[in-house]
Amino acid sequence: MSDSQQSQFDVDLHRANNVLVAVQDFVQEVRRRKAISDIKTIVDNSSKHFNGGYVEQAPEYFTEKYLIEPVLERLGLEPWPRPVDLVKDERNRPDYRIDGVVENCLVIAESKALNRERQHSKATEDMRTYLNDQTFLKTLRNREVRYSIGIATDGLEWRLIARDAEEDVLTEVGSAFIDSPVGTALTKAHSTVDPEEDWMPDARREVADSLVDMFGRENILHVAAEELGYV
Repeated sequence: MSDSQQSQFDVDLHRANNVLVAVQDFVQEVRRRKAISDIKTIVDNSSKHFNGGYVEQAPEYFTEKYLIEPVLERLGLEPWPRPVDLVKDERNRPDYRIDGVVENCLVIAESKALNRERQHSKATEDMRTYLNDQTFLKTLRNREVRYSIGIATDGLEWRLIARDAEEDVLTEVGSAFIDSPVGTALTKAHSTVDPEEDWMPDARREVADSLVDMFGRENILHVAAEELGYV
């Protein structure tokens, strides 16, 4: 491994560790609301519906505030909620503009409540609409932006979608999942058996090799451009 590869590997591990801290914070919020068992059932079963009554709050808002936004930030991204500068029609506005990537790339994100992406691909469905919206494409042209990248997520599945505005190519790059570390953290918070068992090293490597490798600030544009065939 070269020095530059080692350096990037270290950055990815650091970001993965921060993501796990965000996961643990999420679990603590779930625990505060006495919803560990209910949320664990949702995480373990992708067909399970997230009922807002479990946390006494709208499911999508809860997922955004306590899981999606913190994970985005730990990935080194800068989520700007409910942007109004991309399209005029409110119905076609993504949930987030993502800042902090590079100048020639516009990143947006669409969020859904736990399991709505894993079960029905609802965030991906909406993201495809945004990336094909003519007003959005006009915004790209006006800003001289070649690449637009979409992040579609319910907090457990994270899907990357990329568009090359110059070549008019749209492709789904791939997905990463963090349901396993989220489930483990929920189990540890709920269990009296080996609650201090150190699960973090394995989880850190898993998150670094999947979520961070695809969505980390240093990686996301390269991954998208490579899939589009321009790297």
